[in-house]
Amino acid sequence: MPLERTLIFIFNSDSGVLPKIKDYASRAAAPGGDGCSLYSLTYSPIGMKKEWKRFIRDLGIPARFLNRNEFSSEFGPRALKFPVVLLQAGSELRLFISTEEINRCAGLGDLIDLVQQRVAQIR
Repeated sequence: MPLERTLIFIFNSDSGVLPKIKDYASRAAAPGGDGCSLYSLTYSPIGMKKEWKRFIRDLGIPARFLNRNEFSSEFGPRALKFPVVLLQAGSELRLFISTEEINRCAGLGDLIDLVQQRVAQIR
């Protein structure tokens, strides 16, 4: 029986409302700045973007969303650059989409295309 696979999207921010607002505002004010590009691509000031929510729901592979502090608490310290997307199969974690690839996405459509391409490679 094959292991259940899960995508883990890890934001370059800590949990809590204030860090999220700061990340969104800093990314909107200065694209490519210190804010989390994954967060600004997938969230608006009022929550997860509807198009992204539908895409994740229909993706056909479970997805989790963690902040970097939540990831470290659950999986321990790791030498990772954030934001990042990992593929989890059992206890194994491997790089699925790098920070640089996420940062090159000019909009949500680019990120969706990238995720679709990578998911197609593992099916």
